[in-house]
Amino acid sequence: MQHRPGTSAPPTPEQRAQFSGSRSRQLSSCILAALLLASAVTARAATVASQQDEVVSSGPVPARPENKKSRQLETVTVKAGRSGDPQTTNTSSAVITGSDLERNRVMSLVDLQQLVPGLTVNSVDAFNTSISIRGIGDGGGETSGDVNVGMPSSVVLYQDNVYLSRAGMMSPYLDDIDNLQVLSGAQGTLFAANATAGVVDVHTAAPDSTPSGEVKVGLGSLGYAYTKAMFNGPLSRYWNGRVDLYQARNNGDIRNVYNGSTLNGSFGSGIRAQAAYSRSDFFNLRLIADYSTVNARPTGVLVATHAVDGVDSFLTHAATLGVSPLVSSRSVDTDTETETRTRQGGFSAEANWNFASGYHLRSVSAWRFFDYNPTTGDILDVPIYADAGTRVTDRTWSESLRLDSPHGDIFDYAAGIDFYYEKLRTIANAYYGDDANSWYGSSAYNGIDIIRYGLLNEARWSGFLQGTFHLSQSLDLTIGGRGTYDRKGASFIRYNKANFNSGYLQQDSTLPAGTAALNYHINPTTLAYLAVSYGQKSGAVNVSAGAAKVAGTSSLFLKPETTKSAELGIKGTADHQKLNFKADLFLTKVSDFQTQGYDPVSQEDYLLNAGSFRSRGAEGSLQWRPDTHWNLNIGAVYNDETYLNYADALCPPEVTLAANPPSTCNLTGHRVFNAPRFSGNLGARYTWHTTGNYDVYIGGNYAYRSWMYGTVDDSKFTRVPGYGLLGLSAGLTEQLGRGSLDVSLFANNALNKTYYTRLIKSDYGAVIGYIGQVRMVGINVDYNF
Repeated sequence: MQHRPGTSAPPTPEQRAQFSGSRSRQLSSCILAALLLASAVTARAATVASQQDEVVSSGPVPARPENKKSRQLETVTVKAGRSGDPQTTNTSSAVITGSDLERNRVMSLVDLQQLVPGLTVNSVDAFNTSISIRGIGDGGGETSGDVNVGMPSSVVLYQDNVYLSRAGMMSPYLDDIDNLQVLSGAQGTLFAANATAGVVDVHTAAPDSTPSGEVKVGLGSLGYAYTKAMFNGPLSRYWNGRVDLYQARNNGDIRNVYNGSTLNGSFGSGIRAQAAYSRSDFFNLRLIADYSTVNARPTGVLVATHAVDGVDSFLTHAATLGVSPLVSSRSVDTDTETETRTRQGGFSAEANWNFASGYHLRSVSAWRFFDYNPTTGDILDVPIYADAGTRVTDRTWSESLRLDSPHGDIFDYAAGIDFYYEKLRTIANAYYGDDANSWYGSSAYNGIDIIRYGLLNEARWSGFLQGTFHLSQSLDLTIGGRGTYDRKGASFIRYNKANFNSGYLQQDSTLPAGTAALNYHINPTTLAYLAVSYGQKSGAVNVSAGAAKVAGTSSLFLKPETTKSAELGIKGTADHQKLNFKADLFLTKVSDFQTQGYDPVSQEDYLLNAGSFRSRGAEGSLQWRPDTHWNLNIGAVYNDETYLNYADALCPPEVTLAANPPSTCNLTGHRVFNAPRFSGNLGARYTWHTTGNYDVYIGGNYAYRSWMYGTVDDSKFTRVPGYGLLGLSAGLTEQLGRGSLDVSLFANNALNKTYYTRLIKSDYGAVIGYIGQVRMVGINVDYNF
């Protein structure tokens, strides 16, 4: 690590405007040149394709022909047939079609966990979203102040083969999806280096030459309203187009008794436009541009206050202000309401070359932006603080080249190189009001505006090779490796309290990843496998915290997080593919765990490497279609996740608020936070045909997850109770000429279960909870033509 500290004096506005320095400008120029070169190559390839002497096809060739087929399937596991395809390593996976997402009303990543056991998604808004698979993912768990943006997730997201640096960059609404796949276990060889816990890989529907469209309207309780329009068809002889537009509204279900307003709702809209070119089997090109906005009012409620040694410090401090805190599941009493505004979008170009020799080359170039602007307040009706939050401006550029060999030889392989660059800026404010001094028992708060500036520049270069040796008719060996060079540059500046200027700092890391899998084909439809993997997640940067004032500039950087995993499983189909099944045992160890802590002196969150933990367990699933009427599925995951070495852990409030608290606590042997021990789902759907050309259906899905700790300190105050959710739907479909009309009724959280998706600590032992949505009933009208 090289440190280039700057002066301790606050920078001028001109200096802040040049945060990135000459290195960033040079690197941006290189990125722009690379993207221009890729575009030129793509354009040249289109010209060459038009001059090919091959027979011109009567219609465009889809960029991903297998996606067209997958839309006709139900939720399935990966088949065990011997394809010789080295593109995926055999580990636990779930493949879900777009039609299944619609039938189960999976509208977002948060809803997706109701269909995929072992997947946990915690989301307050578009920026404050974390994902974990088998309890491994985002190492956060503290929201005592700043949101720290410098820590990558261990679960990687891709949309249309484009790497997304944070979960909020995924489309706010999962609509017009062709298919998505959730891969468990380390996937850092074929995907990005950070995919040490798994991958969520989403593919939207691509343009084709058949004119089609869709108009959808949904209305429901809580002011729910959703409208969508899609149009698809030819633009010219060799070009097809597709455009999706949507708008969604939800008024929320939390009442602010201070002014009578309704909170916890959102309003969003967006557009995705695509153009696909294809003239022959040799070359095709897909261009995608999207833009979306979401304005939300996420609101945490005061769930409880706690007494330690007979004293409830929260109520005691509230009494000094003459207020009575409102403890309620769906009401708040606050003079400062939270609002967030998110704007994001981007552009990507995917080019595919299919050579006569059987080789396939793919290039994906992308640019994305993400802007987040929050205004948050406290939970009381007196001015403690307001206008707080971290504004984020994020820009990413990426380029990926991948070559797949012909299938069917003794050795099949995939190889490629990737480049990724990110420039992220943060400005965090915390303005303290007139009652802050009384609340905190200090004269240093009233009227103060604490400002923090953060900068993160990251560039990653990587290359990979993965192949499968066909050792015999029944036995395959898959081996792969990836090497990644990661360069991070960062700075942090703080004003008006514990002033600090880190200067511009830089960290260089080499991140290896590897995998090996032995695959035994018991029969043509059943596969047994043993897979082992190793991966390192890139280091983290404290670009939003002030702990370095005491700990020094070296504390701004964290070491890479290391993951070792093994999995033994079986999967396949039976009964003429009416039955899909999978089962596996898994074991994972994570070292140099990247997580968040809290410094009570500076009252700041910060990042640190915090020992190691183990995740082990078993999972299984069945999908059965006994006839044309029934579709049944069941899945479950048991996960025993434990800290192996966490001696200097953050202490929970029940310890820190007691007399003579220790500076740290030992959580070795305790359960890891944000990891329910059991999660499962059960679903059924029955369809029948009636007279009058109607298809009638009724279905339901029940998803359950057991309790978990909500914060990294394993506080009993933030223990999230287990809960189960039932979703029901019923409707009918009628063929209307060349189109079809689908009218359905739905009930989300049909049993009106009160549950919390997240519990976090507040001041003096109080707990803030983000409560799940009450029962929502409504109607959808969907016309396809």
